[in-house]
Amino acid sequence: MNRLAWLCAALAALGCGVDEGAEGVRLRFSYAEGDTLRYAYHASGHVTAPDTGAAGEPAERSYEKRMRIELVAAEVTPRERYLLRMTYRPVADSASERHPPGPISFRLEMTPRGRVLDVRGVEAARPLFGDVDFQSYFEQAQPVFPDRPMEVGDSWTQETKVLGPDEETVSTSSTYVLKELTGSSGEPVAVIAFDGDIYLPVSDPAGERDGVEDAPVSLEQRMRVRGEIHFAHRRGVVLRVESDADATMTKVRLDGDRPVRRVVKIREESEMRLLEDEGRGGT
Repeated sequence: MNRLAWLCAALAALGCGVDEGAEGVRLRFSYAEGDTLRYAYHASGHVTAPDTGAAGEPAERSYEKRMRIELVAAEVTPRERYLLRMTYRPVADSASERHPPGPISFRLEMTPRGRVLDVRGVEAARPLFGDVDFQSYFEQAQPVFPDRPMEVGDSWTQETKVLGPDEETVSTSSTYVLKELTGSSGEPVAVIAFDGDIYLPVSDPAGERDGVEDAPVSLEQRMRVRGEIHFAHRRGVVLRVESDADATMTKVRLDGDRPVRRVVKIREESEMRLLEDEGRGGT
């Protein structure tokens, strides 16, 4: 459940700008060098896992997670590439008895349309996420906007192929819809609805071996994520992201020649909102 909340937060923290025209709106990310956006993120969920005790019944529990997210446009290149630094600071985590980890930062290189070209600095996050292919995650979860003006009701679909741990190719897709152009707090807002699947093969992270020393383990996560993104499009600022996610994490461990499967199911709701009092601008 840690992995699900953190990955959803990583996606939510990326905002976009919208250029309005007579024939619709053209969606584009828009950052100036030094821009700093700060957000509050809250997630709550419910976990169902196999019981390892004598009762043999599934174990169920709820959890809650809060964090602060900071996005800084460290550089805007002459080729219109954004170099972004995203920092996550957990402030509460009822899903774990351990203290929340310290700040974790990523560096992303992204085009104005939203294509993530490179993800850097993820080594510090490996203990939380395991050996996740962050490039693949953003390719599946991050909207890449069409190169055309869009009207309310227009949609687009993104498809991605991911190589699983058994070398099998898994296809995923996500659909985005420009749901409405509305107003909030006296300014125009574009509402984009999304519905998609995410597949993540993960090498077993530290502390996830069920007490079996050096046991061969594969772990895969499948997520169905639905929600809405709210943009103050004239400012190019994301105001709020709301999402519901259903995830299944399947761990396969070899006990000799016999595969042992353990399936954990997660249902999660999350919201990220801009801290307006801190606003947009350099630090």
